Amino acid sequence: MNELSRRLFVRGAVGLATTLQLQRAAWALGFASAPDVCKLEAEQEVGPYYVANEMIRRDIRENKGGFPLALDLLVLDSRTCKPLPYAAIDVWHCDALGLYAGYTKNNPMDGDGPGGFGGPGVPGGPPPGFDPSHPGPPPGDHGPGGPPPNGMGGMQGPPATDKLTFLRGIQFTDAEGRVSFQTVFPGFYQGRTNHVHFKVRLGGHTGLADSHRTYLVGHTSHVGQVFFPEEVSLDLMKQEPYASHKIHRTTIAEDGVYNGQHGDTSVSTLKFLEAGKPQSGMQAHMVVAVDPTATPAPARREGGPPPPTQG
Repeated sequence: MNELSRRLFVRGAVGLATTLQLQRAAWALGFASAPDVCKLEAEQEVGPYYVANEMIRRDIRENKGGFPLALDLLVLDSRTCKPLPYAAIDVWHCDALGLYAGYTKNNPMDGDGPGGFGGPGVPGGPPPGFDPSHPGPPPGDHGPGGPPPNGMGGMQGPPATDKLTFLRGIQFTDAEGRVSFQTVFPGFYQGRTNHVHFKVRLGGHTGLADSHRTYLVGHTSHVGQVFFPEEVSLDLMKQEPYASHKIHRTTIAEDGVYNGQHGDTSVSTLKFLEAGKPQSGMQAHMVVAVDPTATPAPARREGGPPPPTQG
């Protein structure tokens, strides 16, 4: 009996029916359908650039340049294989040139931007010290500048340099567990490939912060990242405004989070609204199964030191 058959047999007839219904529903909504659709999602590091109390909004672009992207997530309760409604989803990512709102003075063009790996980029080649047998930064070595303060798995990053809010926002899953953000395809920066960060929170409440509506407190049941098919990212990064970013682009094969934290389970399904025309927009779909009652430990990169404790 294969692994899928074993899981379905254990769940029984009711579990089987629920799984099949969910897979059909996910397929109808444009989400990838897979036998392990309800498998608990792997935790990934929050990184050093999370900002709490962002605005509740669907459109997070703020006129940022880049190819339009509709990011659609279907969030499931891994215990029941049913949609998880009314969960708060925080998303944040860098712009076409690797800049995060809140940290725009961390200039990625000189190789010392977000990610904090230090040293100049190497256009057309791997970053200094890259070892293909150990993707990502060399073990124990984050460049002359050291690792990001409390970065990787911890929630506290370096001091903010501004109060900008682009490419950050919060939305709530609907009754069917779906949530959608209107954004742009993310760029890259030293040490990291193209990705979008997200959190799943429950049990908090809406309120005001800095005169805008936000989601306060809440229990964080999952921290993850959305990745994209490498061949698509590679092609998109050859086009403006991304091509103006002259540092070496970290590929999926070189990304320590992707390789050390099961990024292969977090690759979205990407569709062009018009074939071959990214300017017309894209849709990224991903199914995320979480345990809403869990309090996950901070993610660590396999083979590396544990990250600081999340606050």
